[in-house]
This record gives sequence, structure tokens and C-alpha cells, in this order.
Amino acid sequence: MKPILIRDSTLREGMELPGVELSLNDKLKVARILDDMNVQEIEIGMPYGIRSCLPLAKAVKANGLKIKTSALVLSYRQNWQEDINIAAESSIDRIEILLPTSDILLGLKDYYKIKKEAIPELIHETVGYAKKRLKKVGLGFVDATRTKPDFIVSLMKEARASEADRVIIYDTVGIATPPLMTKLVSRIKKNSPVPIVVHCHNDFGLATANSVAGIAAGADAVDVVANGLGDRGGNAAFEEVVLALEILYGIKTGIKLERISEFSKIVEEKSGIRKCRVKPVVGEFTFLHSPVMHIRNAASGNRKGFEPFGPELIGAERKFAFTLPVDYSDALKPFCKKLGVDLKNSHKLSILNVLRKESKDSGLTEKQVLDLIRKSVKLKSKR
Repeated sequence: MKPILIRDSTLREGMELPGVELSLNDKLKVARILDDMNVQEIEIGMPYGIRSCLPLAKAVKANGLKIKTSALVLSYRQNWQEDINIAAESSIDRIEILLPTSDILLGLKDYYKIKKEAIPELIHETVGYAKKRLKKVGLGFVDATRTKPDFIVSLMKEARASEADRVIIYDTVGIATPPLMTKLVSRIKKNSPVPIVVHCHNDFGLATANSVAGIAAGADAVDVVANGLGDRGGNAAFEEVVLALEILYGIKTGIKLERISEFSKIVEEKSGIRKCRVKPVVGEFTFLHSPVMHIRNAASGNRKGFEPFGPELIGAERKFAFTLPVDYSDALKPFCKKLGVDLKNSHKLSILNVLRKESKDSGLTEKQVLDLIRKSVKLKSKR
């Protein structure tokens, strides 16, 4: 299958949350780890002006990062030419020109002030102007998933005629379903050779599923955000989309998977937005085992029994919690086997009490479990 471009939007969509303010150094740290992870492109800045993108784009180049930067130009602003000129004279690598396409957004005439029939001409005017000044120019069809497919297909023809390099299909309010995304992307690809990017919001919890469906249907790239950050309900999560493509679909992304946990923690720290403890892939409890059978399997080396992939794949750790109101005697067996000890029933009870207490908050790593058993055995032998 063709290579898939993973475009990270953490430094654009992820910044559109109350209280999230990253310094230039913090943004550069995020960009640097993404560069180290082999992410090829990041979306930067905010959609209210190109000037907000300039410091980071300049810093990325000045620090020798390979990663490319992309920014937004709003076609419905009076000064869109000025924004394109600023981008052309800066370190920004490419721009996307945003256009509302749905009847719902076009009906907001006090804001967008664009007539539906004028959009084809606006595509040629904006892209034509930009292509004279920048090598890479794309289009963004805002609210594409609430736009009639026939109209999107007709706009794709205009995109090709204007020589736009790619088109972003925005599921702006997260209303798409995987079948809808599959059908839309398939139809677009059947009628146009212009590369497309799927950009999904998570208002119904379907952003990852819709993103993966879009790629499976032929999309060339996907927008993702660390930890699923983004306005309202968030965006398609970087870690979820990448792991789903790699493991479930066998699609190579080129991303260094072993850095995913580290990246997630950095974004959590810098953004101040805590992850849900049961967040898929990078949640605190994702690799925490509590049922007896789960602990026995994982501790015995049979991680496939109750894990779709091992924590080492993303640079995380497996943990165990002895907190359920059950007898954990059988769960101790693989640990005791590794230590070469045969516990008496009286020893088991005291050790389990210790393990229950110590694992009640965030669980224990295998090393911590073994150390506690070893320590308890030594204490018992001295009595």
C-alpha cells in the first residue's frame, strides 16, 4: 500500500482549548520530538492569522528540524492576499486555503459572506495567487461531511484545474460515520487524482474510526492530535490512529512507535490537560491488569492473552493491581516462580495485603511486585 502521511495538528487544533498556552520553547520541544519520531509535517498557528505561525516556523528551520510546517489562510477574510504574501516571505513550508462548503456554513452570511456559486471562482483566484508565491498550496473544504457529495466532487475538479497540491476533507463537527467517510473518500478518489487529507473531530467519539476509514478508502494523509486534544470533543488521537493503522491494518506510517508514550506525556504536561486514566493506547490503565487470570497471563509472559499489543511497543510499562475483592493466590504463582520461592499460605496472606495496599492507586510494575515479595519473604524468614 502507498505511504501514508501523518500530519500532526497538536500545535494548531491542540491549542484551541481554554487555558492551553505554550511558550515558543514548549512548542519547539513538541516539534522536536515529532521530528525525532519521523513525523513529516505539523500544522501550526491558529486560524485567525498567519502571523501567529511565524515564530515557530522560523524556530523549526533555525534548529535544523526536518519536519515541514503548514498553516491556514482563510479565503473569507478580506486580507487573504496579505496572509499569503506573509507566508511566502516566511519560513512556512506550505499553506492550506480554507473554504466553507456546506449549506449550513454558507448560510451564515454575516460571517462568511460567500455565495455557493462563487466558490469555484474563489478557488481559482486564491490558489492561483498563492501558487505564484509558494510551491505548496492546498485547499481545505470546511464542513465537507455535511456538504452534498456532488458539490464536493465538483470542487475537487476545480482544485485540480487550479493546480492545488491537495485537499483537506474536514469533518468539522464530527458527524461522520465510518460508512459515510468510506463512501465520500471513495467517490472523491474515483473522480479526482488530487491527494486528500482527512481531518476528523470527535464529537461522537468516532474521530479515530472515521480517520482510519478514510485512509482505508484511499485518503493519502490524516490529521491527528496528541491525546485527542482539540476544540469541543477533540480530534482524532495521534496515538490511536497510528497504532490502528500499524497493527489492525498493517499500514506502515514510518512513525517511531516507541516514542508515543513519551510524546503523550510531554503534551499532557505542557498543555495542562490531563488524559482519562482509561484513554486508549496511552491511558494510565491501558496496560494495568487487575483480574487474576489477566495477571497470571501477563506475568507468565503470555501477554497476548489480554493485550492487543505490548507496552514496550510504545515505550510504556505493564502494571498490576491486586485490588479486586478476590483471592489473588493464583496470581502470585508466576512471580514466585521467577523468584524461585514456594510461599506458605500464611506468607501469601501477608504478601497479598502488602500488594493490595501498594497497588491501590496506580498499580505496580513487575519489578515492584517482585521486590515487595522478595522483601516480605526475607522479613518472614527472620522471624
